[in-house]
Amino acid sequence: MPADEIAMLARRYMHEYGATRDHLFNVALACRNRANQNPAAMMYERPLTREMYMTSRWISEPLCLFDNCLETDGALACVIVSKERARDCRNTPVYVHSAAQGLPAQHHGMVNYWNDDPLTGPAWTAARHLWKQADFGPHDVDVAQIYDAFTALIPLSLEGYGFCGRGEGGAFTEGGALEMGGRLPLNTSGGGLSEAYVHGFNLINEGVKQLRGTSTAQVPDASTCLVTAGEGVPTSAILLRN
Repeated sequence: MPADEIAMLARRYMHEYGATRDHLFNVALACRNRANQNPAAMMYERPLTREMYMTSRWISEPLCLFDNCLETDGALACVIVSKERARDCRNTPVYVHSAAQGLPAQHHGMVNYWNDDPLTGPAWTAARHLWKQADFGPHDVDVAQIYDAFTALIPLSLEGYGFCGRGEGGAFTEGGALEMGGRLPLNTSGGGLSEAYVHGFNLINEGVKQLRGTSTAQVPDASTCLVTAGEGVPTSAILLRN
């Protein structure tokens, strides 16, 4: 989705549920703090402050400069093999525990116009199928790599994937919940907002690093990780475990 369409969703969400720009800042800050630990991130050693965020230029109100992902050229890869083959590989394997997709009725479009409530969409459908196949639930996830083309997508995803109730995604970000040591460490390489925007592929790689114990912002003893694609568009999600 382009920024102006996400801005429309953000305005509606803030109006209906009382979310604020401080909640969006919490998302941007968590991603930037993790990028500051990652030498490969575009925003390495470039801290973000609340003043910088609040005084930055608008892109599409209420989204400011730091609510939007980076523009990045890059290439990444992952190798998927059978569980039996993985035992013989050089690196410690990480397993795909569950996977799901969600598509709107007219899935040729990268928009979310075909359901009654645009604040719920394909991600909610993907989440239902994801957890239905899993041996654990949202509260058992140690670390999450949630698609962050825009900060406003994160509260919606937090709700859609069951980490909090409807309308509680903004408040969930309070008190350092998305930081290291918080309830749900988020996008621990910096994500699309502060590491690089390569359409979310870096989120998959970072999830693998977390469960191998090789991340630059390692969550202690991480054994489960959620990785998601977009919010409000045709989407998918996986659960990784070691």
